[in-house]
Amino acid sequence: MSDSKQIQGIEINKIVNNRNKWLFSGIEISRYLVNRNNSLLIPSGNMRYSSLKVYPSYIYNLLKLAYYLVKQLFSDKTSFQTKSAHILFSTGEGHDLKNYNKLLLDKNVEVIHLEAFNTSQKINFNIVELKLAFSLFLENFREANSIFRLKLPLELRKKIVNFSLPQLAIYTYLCAFLSVIKEQIPNVKIFHSGAELLSMAATRAELETVCLYHGLADKTSTASYPCYDHIYVYASEEKSYFEDISPNSNVYLYPVKELPKLEKRVIIFQRRTDSAVSEETLSELLTLFLEKEYKIFLKKHPTYTESLADKIVSKYNLEVISTKQDASEAILNLRPSFTVGWSSTALCESLSYGVIPISLEEAKTRIMHIDHIWGIYPLRKRSFSWVEEQERIIELLEDTSLYVKALSELRTR
Repeated sequence: MSDSKQIQGIEINKIVNNRNKWLFSGIEISRYLVNRNNSLLIPSGNMRYSSLKVYPSYIYNLLKLAYYLVKQLFSDKTSFQTKSAHILFSTGEGHDLKNYNKLLLDKNVEVIHLEAFNTSQKINFNIVELKLAFSLFLENFREANSIFRLKLPLELRKKIVNFSLPQLAIYTYLCAFLSVIKEQIPNVKIFHSGAELLSMAATRAELETVCLYHGLADKTSTASYPCYDHIYVYASEEKSYFEDISPNSNVYLYPVKELPKLEKRVIIFQRRTDSAVSEETLSELLTLFLEKEYKIFLKKHPTYTESLADKIVSKYNLEVISTKQDASEAILNLRPSFTVGWSSTALCESLSYGVIPISLEEAKTRIMHIDHIWGIYPLRKRSFSWVEEQERIIELLEDTSLYVKALSELRTR
């Protein structure tokens, strides 16, 4: 049996642990491993490799870490005067704060708001000691060297050198920063919606981490996936997926109650851009619903800056939903009978609320769209396609008694 193991090698997932997982983080490495079904075997034994290829990166990262430590000396030291707190690391448009407030807001717990990807903000706290930072750098350096001595496939080795190793300085600083946070706030929880490297540093510092997904989740490698303590997702398919690849995590669905009464309304959730949006197709759909006397609302994506949405709103006299509302708020407030979108989390949320979603994604676009390659949620099955199932939609508008049956079909097909 030992001879067989010697020939076959060891699985990558048995090599990765909380100390070296950061070397396998990032979308490029994750997708490389997913394409190999998460079962890559590393041949036994060590190999000689040219340190000249990686030492320039080590030196650069050491200098970068030194720069962080010198820069923080120009700020006053911060001390967090609390024994218990939640730190919410925002990753962008404020969705993480909304999800936190919906689920976990506790008036008895102090909430500290930080920006996940703002290194300067963390430096300004001036809480990282030089000795701790350089000690952690040495540990991370040794972990990297141990991985490079393995007989990794050349492509994987290159990806680690090109994408992970350049993160050595910031990862080390995050490890040190969060270690001090744990000392100052013994009972602290970390919340975020996608800061994977930060989460790995938090796990390394033995902090409790909570991932609040905004948007539908992608397939990921077990080796690349952070060891979250708690994960919140939108769909049961995602819940099952993460329970499988991250068995030590508690995975929850965002709590949703089906709407008891729907109105004769439609919400269109616009894409980020007008690319892949057919004005002709959208006009056909709008004309049909207006003929059936539905009230139509349009919600632009918060980052939308193009012109088609305004043109459609003016032409068809649509009502515009404030971008300050997220999809669930819009659905809860308006209680529509249908939602319309492309590759959107809103269509998944819609079905959870008991509202039939309609997808305007065209077949040629869907084939090219990366969400359909890497997405866990089967968006195509869970919504009616305007392009391919238009007759079903028209039938529903003609006979509303079919609505409940159609909803059940979408949830199970």
